[in-house]
Amino acid sequence: MKQIDTSDSTFESLISNNKLYVDKTDFLFNLITNGGKYCFLSRPRRFGKTLTVSTLSSIFKGRKELFKGLKIEKLNYDWKSYPIVHIDFSTLSSESASDFEKDLVLKINLIASSYDISLPKDCTAKASYNLLFEELSKIGKVVVLIDEYDSPLSSNIFNPNVDSFKCIIRNFFEVVKASDSLIKFCFVTGVTKFSKLSIFSTMNNLTDISMDDHFALMLGYSQKELEEQFAPYINKGIKTTGLTRCEYLEKLKDKYDGYRFAQNADSVYNPVSVGKFFALGGKTFDNYWNYTGNMKLLMDLAKRINFDIATDIEKPMFKSQLEFFDITTISSHDLTVSKYKALLFQTGYLTIKKTDRNEDELYLDYPNEEVREAFSSNILETYWGSTLY
Repeated sequence: MKQIDTSDSTFESLISNNKLYVDKTDFLFNLITNGGKYCFLSRPRRFGKTLTVSTLSSIFKGRKELFKGLKIEKLNYDWKSYPIVHIDFSTLSSESASDFEKDLVLKINLIASSYDISLPKDCTAKASYNLLFEELSKIGKVVVLIDEYDSPLSSNIFNPNVDSFKCIIRNFFEVVKASDSLIKFCFVTGVTKFSKLSIFSTMNNLTDISMDDHFALMLGYSQKELEEQFAPYINKGIKTTGLTRCEYLEKLKDKYDGYRFAQNADSVYNPVSVGKFFALGGKTFDNYWNYTGNMKLLMDLAKRINFDIATDIEKPMFKSQLEFFDITTISSHDLTVSKYKALLFQTGYLTIKKTDRNEDELYLDYPNEEVREAFSSNILETYWGSTLY
């Protein structure tokens, strides 16, 4: 039984320390070879985005030795090493736009230094980005990996200067697009894809795989992965709880499964909930994912529009409503039920349950009991000051 570590999102660390890693490298091979040159993926918090980016980084560094026994080892990949611009925007300061830009430039300079490149100290932020790509391209085609691009925006939704953050991020991606001939591959993640139109306005070749059937199971655990990768933990949990195998698996499914990111895709389990559940013995069916986040903003918005959990969730949505909502608009006074449901979908509190016959409309619902209990409990407390849980 390998150790389960839900706090470690670094692929190299998990493999080197012989910790449990659920093999997703076949999806990553498909992403690199068939996904397009510029790809964007949206998933809820704590759903494996950072580990995915870290794994891609190890692949593009040519670290073949880390992938021994994994699916990509058996595929036709050349394991060539590329210079990499890997930035997690959630680690940069979001206190002010100027601090954010300073941190971003500092990160750019640190990346340059790691390749023995020295950038001029007196150049503008945009010039720094340009120079980095130009210098790295002398080593080889550049790989760009941007994790949690929207973190500074989410932290400043009600900041009147949020457009300044947008401008800084847009300037960075304008340089990425302008450096097209120098770039091998670009992958961007975030919780929300709502700012796509404004932030990525110049990147008209960006492929959004967030609701693509081919990549719907790339993050989270399928039923097969759960039963195969966590088999010893499942057996231990069955013995500890006294449940039959059928009862145990059914309870696991009801509690943590149900996330569907494409209309025709199978559902997946919440990876952090499953990891924490088994790491703590596989017997306490608690709301682990809910403990990792703060729902105050969602509850405040629900109260603002008088969101009715009994009827509003049942109303269908068009796919375009989920794809083109800008998160920064929730600070305005025209927040609607549809926009709020789009926010709940992107943040993982609602998921696709079914479609109409023509697949034009999507019907959303809570993915599982964990989310249903957490959301219902919080919204009741917000509306009436008390909770059932």
